[in-house]
Amino acid sequence: MRILFICSGNICRSPMAAEYARHRAAQVGLSHHLVDSAGTLGIEGAPASGEAVTVLHEHGLDLSSHRSRGLRRSDLTASDMVLVMEHRHLEELEDRFTERVGETYLLRAFEDGPDPTPGAPDLDDPIGLPLENYRARFAEIRTAVDHLMIHLRSLR
Repeated sequence: MRILFICSGNICRSPMAAEYARHRAAQVGLSHHLVDSAGTLGIEGAPASGEAVTVLHEHGLDLSSHRSRGLRRSDLTASDMVLVMEHRHLEELEDRFTERVGETYLLRAFEDGPDPTPGAPDLDDPIGLPLENYRARFAEIRTAVDHLMIHLRSLR
């Protein structure tokens, strides 16, 4: 299964989610799942934000080699599951890409458990905000990804 995390710039939220998902997948026996991330703004080659690198480092994860990349049509057609950070990302996917993609959810649809719930809130963008905002967003990411792993295990 290929899982794609999407945010705007691919420099904080989606790379943090993808790196944590890779880590958790390995822990729960799902390391055969391919996890990637991309951004709707098309930013290419930018490093992860310093705050994102710091927060993941605090949890034993390394984002120092991450480089941003823009979302491509092939990313969507090759993905079995797409997780976006905001409602506007869902809208942009519908507007820009007419091809059917795999299951698409807001990441926080998994916040309350392994079954995605409707009406999920956005995962706010911490870019330009203090480190505590990145820590709060990563806590939300961890909760949702932990539940996502339970969901993926149930699909076996």
